Amino acid sequence: MLMSWVCRLRLLQVTNFIICALDHETYQFSVLQGLPVFHDPSTQRNTSFDDCHFGTACFQRVTKVKSRMVWKILKLGYNVLLSDVDVYWFGNPLPLLYSFRPGVLVAQLDEYNDSSTVAAMEKVVKHAATSNLSEQPSFYDTLCGEGGSYRISDNSCVEPETNLTVHFLDRNLFPNGAYINLWQKKNVKKTCMMKGCLVLHNNWISGRMKKLDRRIVSGLWEYDTSRMCLQR
Repeated sequence: MLMSWVCRLRLLQVTNFIICALDHETYQFSVLQGLPVFHDPSTQRNTSFDDCHFGTACFQRVTKVKSRMVWKILKLGYNVLLSDVDVYWFGNPLPLLYSFRPGVLVAQLDEYNDSSTVAAMEKVVKHAATSNLSEQPSFYDTLCGEGGSYRISDNSCVEPETNLTVHFLDRNLFPNGAYINLWQKKNVKKTCMMKGCLVLHNNWISGRMKKLDRRIVSGLWEYDTSRMCLQR
């Protein structure tokens, strides 16, 4: 899935990406493939993709690393778009995401060195550090308040201490794996392209091999067994 994701970005001419490896196997593989990669030093050494399935204690630890890494990179003054490798990119979402004003956290994107976003991400990291759950409840409770008390509309919240606006992207353009049963459609790719999807997340499915099989059967796959990107 990592290589299929890389191949897709290359096809879309997105070159400014870097891989954050959360286990040693992924780091070694990426190095051998000549990919830009770093191994997050805060990840526990016994982390492995074979024992980090959804709902496990390992999964909960690993998800918290993501928000921590975003926060660290934001503090360096960079814009950040965080994408899991099980997200298929139909198109390049960056032009749309850049259209939002500074001081708005849009799903996974940040404007240049915005202090309110950095401060808000720090709150998420600190909240997650004291939680026994994954990072997602911390993200929502911190930025939108428990029970959505900071919501100002159906698709946005304002975090009162940092005054950061959080905007939730249109699910027709950025659908997750459970949205309107897209993954159950006879032709997933055609259905998504007709809806105008920019990305499609291959989540809401249990088991790494099931997730992999679903991607390959759907045709949303950009990598072959000879370790080459598929040519269109």
